[in-house]
Amino acid sequence: MLDVLIYGLLRGATFALVAFGFSLVLGVLNIVNITHGIFIIFGGLITYTLFSELGWPLPLAVVTASLATGALAGVLQKAFIERVHSANPLMVLVQTLGLAIVITSIFEKTWGTSERLINAIIPGYPIIQVGDFIVPTLEVVTFVIALASAGVLYLAMERTEFGRTVRACRDNPRSAALLGIDISGVYLKTMIVCGLWTGLAGALLITTQPLAPYMHLHWTIEAFLIVIIGGLGSMPGVLVGGLLYGIFNHLAYFYYPAFAPALIFSGLVVLLLVRPQGVFGLGAVIRK
Repeated sequence: MLDVLIYGLLRGATFALVAFGFSLVLGVLNIVNITHGIFIIFGGLITYTLFSELGWPLPLAVVTASLATGALAGVLQKAFIERVHSANPLMVLVQTLGLAIVITSIFEKTWGTSERLINAIIPGYPIIQVGDFIVPTLEVVTFVIALASAGVLYLAMERTEFGRTVRACRDNPRSAALLGIDISGVYLKTMIVCGLWTGLAGALLITTQPLAPYMHLHWTIEAFLIVIIGGLGSMPGVLVGGLLYGIFNHLAYFYYPAFAPALIFSGLVVLLLVRPQGVFGLGAVIRK
């Protein structure tokens, strides 16, 4: 039982990293970005290519994949999403769904449809053993990186000028525009930040579980669920939501694999009945 909980907690930090960007874009741009899962897959596959096929050091491959995903997110925002969002934000849902389908086809032509996994170990310290419990060192390193990156993003949102402008645009974009804030510029930077952190999540995920282009929608849904659990507009909430989801997900699939999806969604329904705004949700934000 203890080992299942620990593994769930380790994976939960990466799940939270998956959802940070989704929460940010949903809260600031007020859109459901269906291409979010594409960023995860792209970050993972770029890392796989650089490390497994080109022989790059894993840390350099991870950083490069994160930067590349940030660039992809910025291009999609500037070339496609910005134009539709300014006219009809609801249509972005349809637009990003179409983009996800097209990009998935491109990924399948480039990397194929098979699942990819990086088999990497920490030289000299492949495992950590405490009593009878054994965990790969890479899992612990991934957990620490996920928590550290979550802390960096939280501080950026709370203590920097960029964070203040993001919160202003989230709360009332019209008032922010009257104060001289470049709304489209904030939206672009928000999407790039989403790409950076989501690409990092994908790069870390592919070291612990397989990724393939067809999985993009699965990860978009996972991110959405974690945001609902943690609460929209709260970075600590998303972190806690990811950790809780990781533990519950691992328990469900370990003990009741046939009924795991039903158990997970049943737990989500109960949570929404008890606390509709999520664990740390800020409640409704009224935009005028």
